[in-house]
Amino acid sequence: MFRVTRVLFSQAKNEASAQATKIVSSCPAGTPLKLQIKKSGKEPVALEDHEYPAWLWSVLDEKAQAEKLAADPIKLRKKQLRVANRERIKQNNFLSQM
Repeated sequence: MFRVTRVLFSQAKNEASAQATKIVSSCPAGTPLKLQIKKSGKEPVALEDHEYPAWLWSVLDEKAQAEKLAADPIKLRKKQLRVANRERIKQNNFLSQM
């Protein structure tokens, strides 16, 4: 019970701090993004900042991502296992070349 309350409180605190520090997009609204994938499709254009989801502004922020992982120990452990596994594979590949 206390753990759930703590997680909910930390999520609310993170959302409040994210709203307090407003991040502005690097390209103004209406700017063509030159990301056209399909030949027949239209060129995507940048939207207003408020039209994007709130989580988008914290994706590249390493501190915010670390706080999210700290709030969820299962996801943190999975990430640690993936990193350790990747390093083990690299080490085994290196040793197999000798």
